[in-house]
Amino acid sequence: MSNEHASTTPAERDIKKLLEELEVPFPPDHVRWRVTNTSNDKKRGQIVAYADPRAYTDRLNALFSPQGWTRDYRVETMNNITRVKKGETIVTGKVLVTCTVTMIGLWSHSGTGEEWADDDNGMTSADAQAFKRACSCFGLGRYFYDFRAPWVDLDQHRQPVKTPTLPVWAIPENWRKGMRPPEKNGNGNGAPVPDGARPNRTADGTGRSSANGKSAIPNGASNGHGANGHSAGTPTRGDSADLDARILAMEKAVGTAFYRNVLREYGRVNQPKLIRDVAVKQRVLRVLESAIRGFDRLDAVTKRLDPNTVSALLAKLQAPPLNQIADMKTLEHVVFGLEDLAGPNQHNAA
Repeated sequence: MSNEHASTTPAERDIKKLLEELEVPFPPDHVRWRVTNTSNDKKRGQIVAYADPRAYTDRLNALFSPQGWTRDYRVETMNNITRVKKGETIVTGKVLVTCTVTMIGLWSHSGTGEEWADDDNGMTSADAQAFKRACSCFGLGRYFYDFRAPWVDLDQHRQPVKTPTLPVWAIPENWRKGMRPPEKNGNGNGAPVPDGARPNRTADGTGRSSANGKSAIPNGASNGHGANGHSAGTPTRGDSADLDARILAMEKAVGTAFYRNVLREYGRVNQPKLIRDVAVKQRVLRVLESAIRGFDRLDAVTKRLDPNTVSALLAKLQAPPLNQIADMKTLEHVVFGLEDLAGPNQHNAA
């Protein structure tokens, strides 16, 4: 039979349904916000959304029953690492956790987490990171990677003054209606896109192009992983030391805050030498190289605009000052927004 649904077995349809349910966002009251960066005066901060591990276990118990899934942990430690804590140089270590989550009918995926050994809650944090990253390989909690990290006002405790409003697509009922992040449906508002109406996308998947037809800020990487939680490809480890040196050299070019955010987001580490997969190191390097091109474009476009216009756009996007941009998504939003305002650069359009 030619009909796709008629040709799938009941088991295949059940697996597809389970995967779809795993991807559904958590209820709004399960979403929490964490401050990751602050302005110099500590009055504004950049926040990211997350959910407590219990929300993940509740979803797994509801879909598979407590007997229908398992998680296993492997714990390793690294010793004699020097770092600065509260202005003092200390010698400490790291806790490295690997969590393997197995679901009946869906096999297993692994994720890793790490934290400083001198942190009182280090083991708990590394455990939670590893568990949630393993779950994201199945789609559970994956939608958090599509959130834009906004800058908001902070109170005296350095917590958001107001609870941020969730995007419409991150509400479970809207997700089930087909709403998705603007970057994924291409129409810019999170509404469902009819079949056959999706726009053509550039090779890097950004959906944006510059005057010469190339991506404004080449992506160079994504948040995704392969089926085993690692990137595809099998590069040799002979390049590892060279990649570490090249990545380290990028810190001065993009700034320490931006550099560390890229390492955490794409490499899940604080130092490139802690990345074990050479392919992941290559991905981190591509992101940093892409960021440099993005900052070059930012410098070029701000020279063509009035400072008040730039300030107005930053306020509209809830973005930080230009010299405090610390992540790729914010950089892309700001560059694309400013370039739209500036219009074509006739001098460089050839």
